[in-house]
Amino acid sequence: MSISYQHTPVLLHETVQQLITRPTGVYIDATCGLGGHSSEISKKLDPKGSLYCFDLDPRAQAYAKNRLSGYDNIHFIQNNFDKIKMAMFAKEIEHIDGILYDLGVSSMEIDSFERGFSFMHDGPLDMRMGETKLSAADIVNTYSQDELTRIFREYGEERFSGRIARRIVESRPFYRTLPLATCIKNIIHGPYVNKTLARIFQAIRIEVNHELDAIKKSLQDALDMLNPGGRIVVISFHSLEDRIVKQFFQEAVTDCICPPEIPVCVCNHKALAKKITRKPIIPDDDEIKNNPRSRSAKCRVIEKL
Repeated sequence: MSISYQHTPVLLHETVQQLITRPTGVYIDATCGLGGHSSEISKKLDPKGSLYCFDLDPRAQAYAKNRLSGYDNIHFIQNNFDKIKMAMFAKEIEHIDGILYDLGVSSMEIDSFERGFSFMHDGPLDMRMGETKLSAADIVNTYSQDELTRIFREYGEERFSGRIARRIVESRPFYRTLPLATCIKNIIHGPYVNKTLARIFQAIRIEVNHELDAIKKSLQDALDMLNPGGRIVVISFHSLEDRIVKQFFQEAVTDCICPPEIPVCVCNHKALAKKITRKPIIPDDDEIKNNPRSRSAKCRVIEKL
């Protein structure tokens, strides 16, 4: 990997300030990537504190390890964030003081044509980040028109989902990214075609990697592991992720989660956390100007009771 690769972490100072409540504690960067947030977290920790950096991509981890080689209290774990509990238990660590999620797909992955994430360059239609069995090609070539329409609508929020799914089924098989992108361009015209392509590729990627299920599982594991006073800090970039985070946080801070039509509580649910931010933290104008990819970022925070 080129050491000159540039990556600008989003909401860097805001998230780290919200995350660290005990400088001597145990923290997790669940989406380490190139180490932008991890670097800032490590600067704020006491020498007795520790940071565990998770990332599934070996190239990103190699970069982060090199970048953070001067810190003795940083540990790297090559795994997805839905495995945090298992991985930490393997290190005989059952409780943590904070965890950070940056749910945006890294620039490295977006621009990675050899793994099939980019619709701008030709590459194999793969998109697998881990041990999932189905590739993007498997999904595009075997899902029914109705199934493709569903994932494009649910995971891409694409208004032309049905039309695109029908054309894909009529034109398949596809094994490379550019032929798929060209197929979509042939029916979606105008200045917004790249946004449509981004939404379709996002939907396929989410389906390949079961990303939304992984978020739900990881958030629950994180809440289970948090010490009282520990925090979960999540940066999301699109409404699907933010909806999941918002709903999970709302349930975590609410005593009764019975449906509103039930007049008397029967769930016996008790709040496990409190909200630290009433509204999500968003980038200011300067950050958006310097890093346009931060435009849609939202950061939410809860603290374990």
